[in-house]
Amino acid sequence: MICRAAEGTASQGNVHRRGAALHNLGMNERRASGLPMNVVFVLVGAVLGIVLAIGWWWLDDARVLVRLQAHAAPAGLVYAGESGHGVVLARIDNHLGDVQGYEVWLGRAVNSDTPYGHVVEVPDGWDAQNMRVDWLPDGVGLVFADAGRIFVPDDQFTGGR
Repeated sequence: MICRAAEGTASQGNVHRRGAALHNLGMNERRASGLPMNVVFVLVGAVLGIVLAIGWWWLDDARVLVRLQAHAAPAGLVYAGESGHGVVLARIDNHLGDVQGYEVWLGRAVNSDTPYGHVVEVPDGWDAQNMRVDWLPDGVGLVFADAGRIFVPDDQFTGGR
């Protein structure tokens, strides 16, 4: 009997200790969902980090076309039976305001609200600010201030391209 009483007292003490342990969970306190709070914080932090990373990527990678120069072909100049061609020098910015580079757009609809035409990237390091356009019978010559030159044959920017 004495042994049983001692066993009963010991088991009642264990129940009391378990109850105290469940009462003092602190950061591991369980929410109604059954997840410990620290797991919830980690999950919320991971989701927030992913959303911020995607937002930053979108802001940094998106392209904003800023027209710097527009050149119209001389009156009467016809390429592949088409007239009214133009050349637009554009700076490409991202939504954060950083310059990503420069492009030259060639074609009949390059100076519209929704530009469409053949695109030539200006190589990094070239001075694109003072570009000159040479309208030639078989294409367009793009001459840059630092003596860089690009020739674009007329078949690249005619026929809807």
